[in-house]
Parts: sequence; structure tokens; C-alpha cells
Amino acid sequence: MLEISNLKKNFGGIKAVNDCSFKIKENSITALIGSNGSGKTTVFNIISGILKPDSGKVRFNKKIISEKQPHEISNLGFSRLFQQSRLFDNLTVKENLHLALNNQDTFFLKSLFKTIFNKEDNKKILELAKIMEIESFMNKLTKNLSYGQKRLVEIARAVLNPHKILILDEPTAGVNPKLRKEISKLLINLKKRGDTILFIEHDLNFTLKIADEIIVLDEGKIIAQGKPNDIKKNKKVLEAYLGE
Repeated sequence: MLEISNLKKNFGGIKAVNDCSFKIKENSITALIGSNGSGKTTVFNIISGILKPDSGKVRFNKKIISEKQPHEISNLGFSRLFQQSRLFDNLTVKENLHLALNNQDTFFLKSLFKTIFNKEDNKKILELAKIMEIESFMNKLTKNLSYGQKRLVEIARAVLNPHKILILDEPTAGVNPKLRKEISKLLINLKKRGDTILFIEHDLNFTLKIADEIIVLDEGKIIAQGKPNDIKKNKKVLEAYLGE
């Protein structure tokens, strides 16, 4: 479904991504891991069109997308969760989630004037809110939420956004252990319904439990790739990622 070929990206003299190549299979969960500064988010930014590679290609369903703009890539069916909060702080949680289901400008303007939302959309949102345990603050302004609560809303928004592939940058960052378990269940259930998921995560235990494939980056290069059981035994990974 998604193919990354020989990506390179430099910032000054720093090789943020250095000849990186991998493939993402449809209906799979793939993790991109590595220490801070290993190039993970830069790879995500190239896939999303926020950054252009110095060389190399990104293909989605065999078509080159690395030359496209972010909104064009999004419209192809990419739904992304960013590291930093990108919610509309002066809207309620429910309004933020409704916007994920319809990103047309006119819908956004109508939502500001408290348009009555579609019943079918309401049902989708309430079902997901129950699963993610965010029902209790659906009518709160997002600016009044804790960081962990905001993270949950952002994950819900990414899931609700019509998509072919989910790209999640540290989905469990700032979230308590109990909710991490709920997020892992959610991602596994999304895969069961046919979703394709690529995510960055620092919590190795979380990653090992849900990923079908793990790709390990170090200084912009892939140093290992394989099944969770193989990755946790890999000496290069232990040295670069775990410091062992």
C-alpha cells in the first residue's frame, strides 16, 4: 500500500533521513521506533507532504505522492496524528470530532454557529467516545482539557476522519497506563475492521504487543526491520534504542 524508496533529507550538515526504504502492507500495524533524533518524525513529515525529500520517492498504491501538497495527500486517504496538540481550542470536544467527519469550509463555519449535527455522525462519535472513555468531557472546550485528555480527542479525531491509512505520531504520549491499554485495544480492533496503521512510539512494551512489523531507525538509517520477537532480540536495536 505504502512504499518508501531511498529517502534522504538533510538539514544543513545533519542527515535526518539517510537512504531509508520500507513498505507498509495493507491491513497491518507497523511501528517506526528509534531514539530521539533518529529521524522518525522527519519520515512522517515527508510521507505527509509537509517536507519534501532531497531524494527518493513515496508511493501510495503504486503512485508517487512525494511531490504532492499536504492537503492533496490527506485527500488521498491519509489521517495523521501529530506529536503536538492541534485541536481547535475554542470548540468543544464534540465539535472538534464532528469536524473530522466533514472538513469542508462551509461545514466548519456552520459548526461555529451551533448547526445541528447529522444524526448518523452523532452516532459514530458517541460510539467512539464510549470506547475511548471521553464521554464525560464531550461538551467541554478543548482548551480546558488536560494533555492526556487532549491526546485521546486527537486520536478519536484521526480515527473518525475518513481514511485509508492512519499515521500516528506517539499516540500514547502523556496518557496513563490504563488508557494506553484501551488505545492498544482500539488499534487492534481498527486493524480487524480493515485499517492500515503506521505509528511512532517510545513505549516499547506497547509496540511489541500490537505491531505486526517494527522498523528501527538510528541516525536516519534503518538498522533493523522485522517481527516483534525478532526485534527485541536484535543486538543493534538493544545498543541503539535501549542502550544495552
